[in-house]
Amino acid sequence: MKITFLDFDDIKNPLLGAGQAKATFEVGRRLVKKGHRVEVLCYSYPGSKNRMEEGISYNHIGIPTKNIRLNNALYILLLPFFVARLKSDVIVECFTAPVSTLLSPLWTKIPVIGLPTSYEAERFTSLYKLPFNLIERFGSKCYKYFMPYTLFFQEKMKKANPKIISRVIPEGVGDEFFQIKKKSDEFILFIGRFDIGQKGIDLLLHAYAKASKKIKYPLVIAGLGPDEAKIRALIMQLGLEKKVTFMGAAYGDLKSDLLARAVLVAMPSRHEGFSLFSLEALASGNGIAAFDIPGFSWASENVVMKAKPYGVNEYAKLLEETSKASKMKKMHSEARKFAKNYSWENVADQFESFFKYVLKQERIHI
Repeated sequence: MKITFLDFDDIKNPLLGAGQAKATFEVGRRLVKKGHRVEVLCYSYPGSKNRMEEGISYNHIGIPTKNIRLNNALYILLLPFFVARLKSDVIVECFTAPVSTLLSPLWTKIPVIGLPTSYEAERFTSLYKLPFNLIERFGSKCYKYFMPYTLFFQEKMKKANPKIISRVIPEGVGDEFFQIKKKSDEFILFIGRFDIGQKGIDLLLHAYAKASKKIKYPLVIAGLGPDEAKIRALIMQLGLEKKVTFMGAAYGDLKSDLLARAVLVAMPSRHEGFSLFSLEALASGNGIAAFDIPGFSWASENVVMKAKPYGVNEYAKLLEETSKASKMKKMHSEARKFAKNYSWENVADQFESFFKYVLKQERIHI
């Protein structure tokens, strides 16, 4: 079958290259190996070129600017014209901030499956004072099929669209993260997009400042994003210059090395769908400190310590747990065992199975 992913991101996008782009790539290349044809429609960025990547056809739309918000807006506005011309068996639409649903089922007769990469329009409504939540609510009713990562997103969709046909399929993790050999514990690690509103880096820094005298480990922050200057300023404001190492993007060998030397991975997000990096952290043998948000409802508290959202004092206590060597060692062991329940092969099999089910349903109702 021919499968089209509507994913605004791209693994080679220097402006973003986030978790969903990797998930699309990992699932897509495995579907190609199963004999399917896979294409991805994403937005243009400086230097972007239409290409084949491990059998996946990447095609870019829009104007290649350095402004992520402008690229998103152009992608959302132009996508209906491209969707109307698609010739595929199945379309997977990755919901896109800030509106979530892109209304793709309105522009084509091809079955569209919604994937809730970003399904939190209420947050953007509050942030920008625009009615994105109304678009999300209306758009949710347009879909017949849905592939949520967690039961939380399934229930959210069913409230808006009780007739939705859905199947919960989690993210996966690659074998390479299980091959990382843990080294001596050297620091608490944050890796992620420098987006304070979503990733909660401000909460992490305030919590670390409260607990820093009781923690023997420094904090390493790695990533890229629009809030870099704000994060640097907050580090100075809190007097943490000597205890926080600020790094740029961490990919490949650098990322593996950081995961190998971390005592704990901090993920203080205010909002998450299903964080791909959380599985990578667990597979590499790291426990996680997070807030008890729906995006972590799938994770056992044996491997993900959870504080009440968004309590800085309680999160500081989680960071203090790094002083308990026996607890950290146990979490490292349990993390890898837990992560083995997930694999990209299994995820790709579930995608393929649901696609076949969808096509069968379409034939029945012709």
